[in-house]
Amino acid sequence: MHETFVSLGYKLIDDAWRAHGRLTYIHDDDADRQYLGSLGRTIRVAGWVSSPDQLRTFRHPTTNEIIEIEPGGSETNGHFLHLMKPNQSPTGC
Repeated sequence: MHETFVSLGYKLIDDAWRAHGRLTYIHDDDADRQYLGSLGRTIRVAGWVSSPDQLRTFRHPTTNEIIEIEPGGSETNGHFLHLMKPNQSPTGC
């Protein structure tokens, strides 16, 4: 998925895959409804599906990995994308 994210304009900012089962990317665009729809269509080819019960979240039914989209804060343009192993969260809790 790394190559796909990079091709979509994401930049890897935190590689904690081995330590915490999480990669964090940043993107300059706002994660509005249109953007999320486009992202969903792009990653659907790789088997990802929108989570029916969590906003801005995609799940892979085979690997149980999770993609969460987090809007950027007041000091950040764009948004964050967290790729996580099951039972992980962006804060590590």
